[in-house]
Amino acid sequence: MKQRPIMWLAVVAGVALVLAVAWAAILWTRPEPIRIAFANSLSGPSAPAGTESLVATQLAVDEANAKGGVNGRLIELVLFDDASNPAVARANAQAIADSPCVAVLGHYLSSASLAAAPIYRDARMPALTGSSAADDLTNNSEYYFRALSPVSVQARSIAEHLRAVMREPKVRLVHTRDSYGKSFERGFATAYPAEQLRVFGLDVAAGQIGSTDEALDAAAQEPGPGVIVVGAATDFSADIVKALRRRGIKGMIIASQAAARESYLQNFANEPEEKAHPGFFSENLYAASSLMFDSAGVAAQAFAADYKAKAGTSPSWVAGGSYDAARLMIDALKRAALHPRFMGQGIQKRSDSKVADRDRVRVALAAIDDPKSAVVGLTGRLYFNANRDIPRPIRLGFFRYGLFVTAPLQLVRIDQPKGIDLAAERERGHVVTFGDRHYWIQRVVYTGIDIIRVSRIDVKQNSFGVDFYLWMRFAGDDEAQTHVEFPALADRGAFDPARPIQAGREDGLSYRLYRISGDFKARFDLHDYPFDTQQLRLHLQNTEQRRELITYVIDRFGLRLADDGSSRVEDGAYSGLQLWRFLGLSYFVDSLSTGSTLGRASLFGAEASTEFAGFNAVITLRRTSAIYMLKNLLPLFLLVLVVFATLFFPETMFRERVTIPVTSILASAVLLVAVNGQIGDVGYTVVVEEMFYIFFVLCLMTILAGYRHEKLRDAGRKRAAVVLDYAAQVVYAGTVLAVIVVLYRRYAV
Repeated sequence: MKQRPIMWLAVVAGVALVLAVAWAAILWTRPEPIRIAFANSLSGPSAPAGTESLVATQLAVDEANAKGGVNGRLIELVLFDDASNPAVARANAQAIADSPCVAVLGHYLSSASLAAAPIYRDARMPALTGSSAADDLTNNSEYYFRALSPVSVQARSIAEHLRAVMREPKVRLVHTRDSYGKSFERGFATAYPAEQLRVFGLDVAAGQIGSTDEALDAAAQEPGPGVIVVGAATDFSADIVKALRRRGIKGMIIASQAAARESYLQNFANEPEEKAHPGFFSENLYAASSLMFDSAGVAAQAFAADYKAKAGTSPSWVAGGSYDAARLMIDALKRAALHPRFMGQGIQKRSDSKVADRDRVRVALAAIDDPKSAVVGLTGRLYFNANRDIPRPIRLGFFRYGLFVTAPLQLVRIDQPKGIDLAAERERGHVVTFGDRHYWIQRVVYTGIDIIRVSRIDVKQNSFGVDFYLWMRFAGDDEAQTHVEFPALADRGAFDPARPIQAGREDGLSYRLYRISGDFKARFDLHDYPFDTQQLRLHLQNTEQRRELITYVIDRFGLRLADDGSSRVEDGAYSGLQLWRFLGLSYFVDSLSTGSTLGRASLFGAEASTEFAGFNAVITLRRTSAIYMLKNLLPLFLLVLVVFATLFFPETMFRERVTIPVTSILASAVLLVAVNGQIGDVGYTVVVEEMFYIFFVLCLMTILAGYRHEKLRDAGRKRAAVVLDYAAQVVYAGTVLAVIVVLYRRYAV
């Protein structure tokens, strides 16, 4: 007897030893991760942008690692803080060059990237940035790649926008005389008529904008109306805007992409003019951006939701550019082994392969150079040109009430003009051309949906009734923007886009208001029924005009939305739904995409797809499960107690111990049929059915326990029969308690 504990201890020790050896073997055989340097402004003035970039990059890395990483190797980010300082960036670059990292993602500021570029070049270290825009960065280093347009192309796009949309107004261009500002001035001047342009250069050698700068005085005193364009990097942009406003400039100011973030307004928050007159600096302030989420497509919307869930705030173009850059880098790591030059050898991660590994990544990045090799990004296909940039036209946005939103008219680049009658489209006013560049003129429609009342939700018929207002605000008088349809609307006659209840012009835009009442088809997810949360989706789409001509965006002003684009203000619109609790109302844009050529021979060789714009309002409701169970499942709860009570019946009630569970199964089966009748036919098991199935099993266990108890008693084993009853009672009560705990933990709010 004394040896038995010793034997069990030996067994436990042996099992622990085996597990330890197995774990050590796993760690020993696990390949070393591929390390990428992340060099950015994690402290200093640009820390918020650096943090935003880090969150977006980590999202891309986590997605790749969740799918197995790169050929079985996980990706690991190694953080380097350049503190928005070129000198620190230069020191970090040397540390990165000496590290085992195979590539660099960064930097945020062009000045930091330019300082680090020579060191990366000497170390043959490939670097990829999603935010540094100065032209000289990729002009002077074959190892630096950029996942956005250089600043000269951004400036050219602003000039083309002014020419196409604003009809060549008089422009005063204020730029800094650093690398960024000179590139901006060069790009803008090549695309804008010289007779309509005055240029003013600012000396920033001292690292700041002087409050008495003669160039700013001259720009402010220039006679006549016009637009002021500011070509300056993040370091100086806000200071220039402040100086111009303080010199009495109240008209339109267009800043570079450095200003295209809502957090940019924090530069003005503590200024006395802003406190006395909110909007003093931001009124009539526009900015160019490579990505604007209020008018972006489905991929960008999905990324924005993931970013919001991780960071708690909404992303800007900085996060979008960083995410695209990380996706490009990860794809290059995967392609490194497939490039014919390397004969199937990917990243080796050996002590003697560092230079070769870096060279493989650089070659793989350079090979992403046409639409066929492109990587899918947030705004389309990403591939580098001969200068290792990704030239894309910018979008123009403006600030109002602290928000940064898409401007009413945009230019959308036509990448594949084959199959498009450009002359005819120009005649219709849909297309403009500058040299060999062709653009669609896209009309932005500010759209809102305001719920008046949700009258019913019919889960069995997959429908719901709703009454709501729909409005649209857009530039021009063309009614094509209003030619939308609701695919899920059962009665198509309930909405006629040609018959608004109000129409007119406000704030320079056309305005249309509709009231729509009817039944909408829905797809309910009933896996968690009756603890389910449902989304009632109101979806509209325009299938007459492609998305390049019309896009619908959330009217954040008209809807008075929170930062995340949702409204959680509950009112009487949902008071008639006794079994439902309102959680929120959210909005997002999407598109209907088709890869079909629609039978047009001119499109047979094209790879482009056709997209049509859409808009969604989603009402989120949660079923009030307590009321539902009280009304529908009270008989089941009583049956659970009755069957449990039979486990305590005396031996003289053996017949009842068997017949009551059998009767309970039959009664609960009838109740289950009634419950299923409320939800209709579904192709999966819902939670309420699982509850019934567990009860059926408990009833069978009770019957078997009663039968076995009688057999043991007849055999004279009364003590065993008593133990069996105790065990059955514990199992029954434990199962019921476990079900309650699981349901509470999963569905309790």
